[in-house]
Amino acid sequence: MHPVNITLDICQLLNGALCPLPVYVFNGSETLPLPPSIKVSTEIPEIAYKIPDLEAFAQLTLTEVGTGQVKACIQSTLSNGWSTHQPGVAWGIGGLAFVALFSAAWQSFLSESVAPFRLLDLLGLYQTIASSGFLDLNYPVIYRAFTLNFSWAMGLFSQSPTSSMQNSITNMRHLTGGNLAGSAADGSVALVNRKLSPWGGYDAPGSLIAAVQALPHIDLSGPTRQVLAPRSSAPPTVTQQSSNVLDAGVPIYVNTVGIATANAFMTAFFSALILIAITLVVLAVVYGVIALCSRTRSLSVKTQFPIVARSWGLRIVSSLYGYQHKHTNQVFL
Repeated sequence: MHPVNITLDICQLLNGALCPLPVYVFNGSETLPLPPSIKVSTEIPEIAYKIPDLEAFAQLTLTEVGTGQVKACIQSTLSNGWSTHQPGVAWGIGGLAFVALFSAAWQSFLSESVAPFRLLDLLGLYQTIASSGFLDLNYPVIYRAFTLNFSWAMGLFSQSPTSSMQNSITNMRHLTGGNLAGSAADGSVALVNRKLSPWGGYDAPGSLIAAVQALPHIDLSGPTRQVLAPRSSAPPTVTQQSSNVLDAGVPIYVNTVGIATANAFMTAFFSALILIAITLVVLAVVYGVIALCSRTRSLSVKTQFPIVARSWGLRIVSSLYGYQHKHTNQVFL
């Protein structure tokens, strides 16, 4: 859909201050309200303000009136603030997993209980949904956001890029020879218009980039830097081949939850180690309680504990094997 397509003569704005355009590149910021005659809100469907993960972009093209030649093009992704990635959803499905865990643990000493197997089935379902977002496919943004609710099932918990765990993993990689980028995109946005490229509607010609590079440059952000000078580098542009564009699949997925792409596997690995450590501590505490109680009276559960402990060890390994195996395939292959 192209709900809004407006042509505006900028010579009519600010009493003609923008016409003709200055023949130099300048840095600055200003808010330019559109004339009341342009009613953009009436052109946008009401559903755009209600649906989650809106895939929309606004493109501003400057065209020379006399020749029709494109002089500049700016494109930005838009969002209405709604998303299927909600903390409440992640906590809700996590709470359901804890209920299944407690039920499985309570019925562990029953020979015919199926609760432990249902727990593994539930975790497998969560991991399948989450891992589907790892695929290098041009998913609708709404589906990728939905799969992020299950990222914790893969050991990828939402966190800040500067959290202690991420800093530790980044330092470890650098100390062991890793030279990949150690930062994550804060609040990364998947590029839209179904081509994963913000320049899908317009490709800047090389002649335009060369012409802009040759223009003098002025910085209006500070009074001491308003000096014209030739540009020493090409103007910043974003294309599908740019180094700062996240690829579909694991990069966009993990960066959205605050984890750098290069840290994805180690984050899941450390989460697995933490889960194993918690399991061992819980089993040790349970065994200690049973041993103390068995001093005063005979407990048949003491003889069953080794079997239960081995069973839970296998269950933990089974639940971890799924996402460690998927991470290995997605990150390294």
